[in-house]
Amino acid sequence: MQSHSIRALALNTGRLITRWCGGLALAASAQAGQYQLLAEQPNTVVVAARVQNAEQVCNLEISVQGQATLEREVRAPYFETRIDITPQDVESVVVSWRGKFKRGNAEAVNACPTQGSTRFVVVSDHAALQAAWRNAFAAMGPAKAQCVRTALQLDRVRYEWFDTTAKESSPEDWKIQRALTRCDEFVAQKKAWGDQNPQGFACTLPGGLKTRCEGYFSVTEKGKAVPISAEAAIRRQLDEQPWGTGVRETAAAKAARQKQEQARQARLQAEEEAKAKAQEEARLREEQLAQEALAAQARERKEKAEAERARRLQEIERLEQERLEKRSWLLKQLEKLKRDPQAETKSEGKSEAKPDAKSETKPEPKAEESKPQ
Repeated sequence: MQSHSIRALALNTGRLITRWCGGLALAASAQAGQYQLLAEQPNTVVVAARVQNAEQVCNLEISVQGQATLEREVRAPYFETRIDITPQDVESVVVSWRGKFKRGNAEAVNACPTQGSTRFVVVSDHAALQAAWRNAFAAMGPAKAQCVRTALQLDRVRYEWFDTTAKESSPEDWKIQRALTRCDEFVAQKKAWGDQNPQGFACTLPGGLKTRCEGYFSVTEKGKAVPISAEAAIRRQLDEQPWGTGVRETAAAKAARQKQEQARQARLQAEEEAKAKAQEEARLREEQLAQEALAAQARERKEKAEAERARRLQEIERLEQERLEKRSWLLKQLEKLKRDPQAETKSEGKSEAKPDAKSETKPEPKAEESKPQ
């Protein structure tokens, strides 16, 4: 069984690589395929009912080869459910389903008006299938490959287990088909960053500031562009909803620029403070010099005034000395009399008692000498 499964897988893998790498547009034709199950391991697969009436909720009875029958409620629009299968050492497992009426405690659920079945191939590993997907993604190119991976992950398609060349059909077929088609459109739509790496590139902001920028996706809300993730943009692309792109400065570049700007502002502030301090010190020095100059002028005026006062006092004293020296002999005598009134009497008595012969013969003094000035 295992050798047969390996040969079949190798053949299907070759077809998958040929169809994708050969440039065939898978979205242009109906895509078919089915999951491959790993033997003796739990596998989660999707079962979907084709409901074409107006039912919104209905009930399915699902039969799995080798396992107990189970029931599931499914809802519009896809009427899908996921079930777990643990196959034994067999080549394939058949799963079938049909509508079954269900009566619950609260309300009854109608049976889905449909029935169907599918067959899952059982393999020992997925190595060859995963290699085929890696080759297929490599042939798509990085941008589309990333988009397709993301789209399939958003739709919960386990593509690394899915054989797109299987003859069986699957509810995942249209999801894979849609991912391939929408991602062609997603990649083709022009981006704000052009051909540059959206993760980071050199740019110039308005005003001429050179920095590092990154691209981002966006949606318009209330007239404003709101950034969204690439996954959200791909989701909107899958759902045919509008999205846009933009360019912004990277967080790291913005943080570095803001740090440099803060350092520059701090430096400018320090320079302004130093300048203001120097100006204040200069003003204080000027005031101090002005005060010292005023004090010096005051001292000089005081010294001049004191010198003038001393000079005047000296002049007064000199004049007074001259006056005293030049006063008349009579005044001197009067002053002597004032000091000693008996001096003249004594003098006269002496003169009468002992006349001096020389004084009698002494010539009279000249007029100039006898008349004091």
